[in-house]
Amino acid sequence: MNALAGHRCTPLVAVASALLCLAGPAWPVAAQPEAAPPGAVQPDNRPPGVPPPVDPAALPTSTSVNTMPYIVNNAATRQTGPVEQQARCQQQVPGRAQSPEAEPVAQQRLRIRQAQKFATGRNQRVAVIDSGVQPHPRLLGRLIDGGDYIENRSGLFDCDGHGTAVAGLIAAAPDAATRFVGVAPAAQILAIRQASTFYSVPLRQLDTGQDIHSPSAGDTVSMAQAVMRAVQLGATVINISEAACFPAERDQVVKAPDLQAAVHYAVEHNVVVVVAAANTSSTCKQNSPGVLTTISSPGWFDDDVLTVAATDDSGEAADFSLRGPWVDVAAPGTSAVSLAAGRPGLTSELVDAHGVARALDGTSFATPYVAGVAALVRDRFKNLTARQVMHRIEQTAQHTASPGGRNEELGYGMIDPIAALTAVLPEEQGAQTQPVRPARLDGLRPSASDNTLPRTVALAGSAAALGLLGLTLVIVQTVKRQRQRPG
Repeated sequence: MNALAGHRCTPLVAVASALLCLAGPAWPVAAQPEAAPPGAVQPDNRPPGVPPPVDPAALPTSTSVNTMPYIVNNAATRQTGPVEQQARCQQQVPGRAQSPEAEPVAQQRLRIRQAQKFATGRNQRVAVIDSGVQPHPRLLGRLIDGGDYIENRSGLFDCDGHGTAVAGLIAAAPDAATRFVGVAPAAQILAIRQASTFYSVPLRQLDTGQDIHSPSAGDTVSMAQAVMRAVQLGATVINISEAACFPAERDQVVKAPDLQAAVHYAVEHNVVVVVAAANTSSTCKQNSPGVLTTISSPGWFDDDVLTVAATDDSGEAADFSLRGPWVDVAAPGTSAVSLAAGRPGLTSELVDAHGVARALDGTSFATPYVAGVAALVRDRFKNLTARQVMHRIEQTAQHTASPGGRNEELGYGMIDPIAALTAVLPEEQGAQTQPVRPARLDGLRPSASDNTLPRTVALAGSAAALGLLGLTLVIVQTVKRQRQRPG
């Protein structure tokens, strides 16, 4: 999926129907099998958008997880040679560096610096499963090589610049020259290079014998392996700013049962998995309200992942952000500023494999805000399980006015980092190691786009309670005076 509705993913013709894409300014990553492999759970009269139960037998093996580079070997194609670079790397193409003195708008809206008075992500390891993460001064001492499924080079090599920008939004250290800072600046980044739009895979179609090249490298098989590797290497949070789209059908068969099993394995092993909702494209058509025609993976494995939609500059759902019942929360997804790959500064755009500069727009760049907040919550509430962390982020979001406070565009609404770090949730009592102190921050002003419904309801309830208390006191005093009068 790419950043804007007008930036389309190019389909891999005659190879497969599900395309895995970086959910930012990028093109398709690779193809998946047309049908589920043997052992997949069979249809059971489920409505569209509801995945079948997890198939434990589909879990990637330890051998496959630790074998690099990954070789494409699915039901539609076979890899016939090593990956080939098809364009000069992002860091070799001059981009627009930025050193903004002003605080980025998204950072202001989320009140990131104020939230960091409560936690900074210390002792948390966030896996960035992406195009790699280039070493950068603002990640110094906190960047770990998690491996490379593309060419067995290094997780610390990022040809696209995409993974570096994602990592920066999560964990960039503060710098005196700019107001930009990552959400969890004390967290470690575990970089796993799993997808790249600057590389191509030579494939042979099994039905025709035709030799072709994929438009890019990486697929849901290597993603599943990367998830397992992240768990093995001690990740406490996993960020996946990628997605695969396919048509919704009743009794939907999982086209990537290994990925479903992997994210389930991760959350069951106490790792929070945060994924992009996906961006609309020619292969990822927008769902109409209440009508599901497109499924996004791994987002639709909603029991085991936290799926993130993107908002635009006004705080509304971005038109490119794919709707669906699996959307859990939202975060800013336009006009991002983050770390540049291959140079020490910042950037507000990436140059794609076609040499076109694109803004940092997309659910790719909304997802790391939520992953960063998950790292903050794990830092502050050390005894919360992965599922409790996900629940806390959902319940403290700025809920929509929809029934149950949730809709298919924004889920439970825009994340609220300060509320996630300070709210008291009754269902968590006994699960935390330290008391939750209320927010006491100077100069806090909610942004104009804040959802005021919860606050309005709370204030109305407080006013009603005070009014009732006052009426009760008046009645009590009146009764006392009547009793004190001589009869």
